[in-house]
Amino acid sequence: MVKDVRFGWLGETRREALHALLAAQVNDWAREWWIGSADGAIEVQPLESIAGHDKRSLPLLSSHEAGSLAVHLGAKDFDAIGRFLAGTSSDADSELAYRIGEDALKDLAARIQRRAGIGKASGVARGTASLSLERASLGAFGVSVSIGRLQMELAIDRQMADRLAPPAVAGSANLVSRQSAIQHAPLRVVAMMDFGSVDLAHLSDLSVGEILVGDRKLDEALQIHLEGHGAVASGYLRRLGEQRAVVVDGLKPQENSSHE
Repeated sequence: MVKDVRFGWLGETRREALHALLAAQVNDWAREWWIGSADGAIEVQPLESIAGHDKRSLPLLSSHEAGSLAVHLGAKDFDAIGRFLAGTSSDADSELAYRIGEDALKDLAARIQRRAGIGKASGVARGTASLSLERASLGAFGVSVSIGRLQMELAIDRQMADRLAPPAVAGSANLVSRQSAIQHAPLRVVAMMDFGSVDLAHLSDLSVGEILVGDRKLDEALQIHLEGHGAVASGYLRRLGEQRAVVVDGLKPQENSSHE
């Protein structure tokens, strides 16, 4: 069961930033510790999937409350790492090689932690990596590292990733008033003319061209309706160029309606 972890894949922009940052840290570290750095190639590439749990070759872990990282070395130990960095294959200085390998990997972890703003770096020790250091779905991010013939993988959890490449914070939205937001919305306006009453006999046999005469006067106002709001004003029909126009001469009081 996974507890106290943040679910969510890292976006491509942040993955690119983390790749560049980790590559820079590894390059600086290798050039200071590896005797063959002047001639050898150093490559750091992002991983699609991070090495999972293997009891035969537990990763080196460096854990802190602000974030964790794991170094997957396979079957290699401190002694093998120290020999490679020092460029020796002799068994005579195994103790020295062991110390070099241990100190070098502690320094690599410390560099990344300092870059993440963690003041007091923790050491490294073999252990079982948590799911937050293995699963991209939990925000884990990893890179493969090639330093000459030395191959290893480096993984960080979501907490460390957030410290190394913080997520962009969206600026606060500039809210506008309701009036400003809706003032350009189109609304249908209907000017209705009350024609009055006409005898039913005049309507029973209507034909084209026939004139109907109502009982309303020409100077009576039209009723102006807004779509969805009913009558809101009264006015008179006019012409403005080639368009119809209404001159408003009165406003209708609006009643507040409540919906239960």
